[in-house]
Order: sequence, then structure tokens, then C-alpha cells
Amino acid sequence: MNAKWTREAIEGLGPTTDVQTAADVLDCSDWTVYELIRRGEWTLTRVLRLGRKIKIPTHDLVTLLYPNTRTAEPPTGPADTTNAPKDAPHALQNGTAGPSLLRPAR
Repeated sequence: MNAKWTREAIEGLGPTTDVQTAADVLDCSDWTVYELIRRGEWTLTRVLRLGRKIKIPTHDLVTLLYPNTRTAEPPTGPADTTNAPKDAPHALQNGTAGPSLLRPAR
């Protein structure tokens, strides 16, 4: 990883970035990244194709480079209710909360 690309700098790019910037963050050639994407062999991040443009989610780059740190994006899986407070509604305590109590992550 290039020294100028701190976690904060990557997150400051916005929700997505272009292939050239992603390659710079990963300290590799943008040609290599384009070629791997074209062949379907790019597995490091998701690839968003918008017409002829290709975008890389910056959240994927942060997760790749900083795997043991918490990210700002909420989890997309089921809610963890194993440590629900005893005074929480019964549905939260047993993990059966419906859509009215727990809203899906966006």
C-alpha cells in the first residue's frame, strides 16, 4: 500500500473510486487491474460497471487493507441479539424481532 493512502484518505474518496486510484492505493499497475477485471479474475473487491466506466467501492478497499478494524458501514447480516439487555423487548432477547423492531441495514 502506498504511504499516502491512509484509511482516512481512502474513506475520503467517497463511496466509489476509479480503477486508477484503486491501483494506486494497492500499489500496482492500473493496466494489471483492468486486465484482471476484463478476464474475470479480479477478486479483491467488487467491480461496479456503469456503462463503459468501472468503479471500485472504497469500503471494499478499506476492508481489504484494514481487516481487523471496524468500518463505518453497518453489517448486512442478521442482527446480533446475543447480548441484548434483560429489559429489552422479548423479541430482541430471543433474536426473533420482526421488521417493526429491527430495520434492515442499508
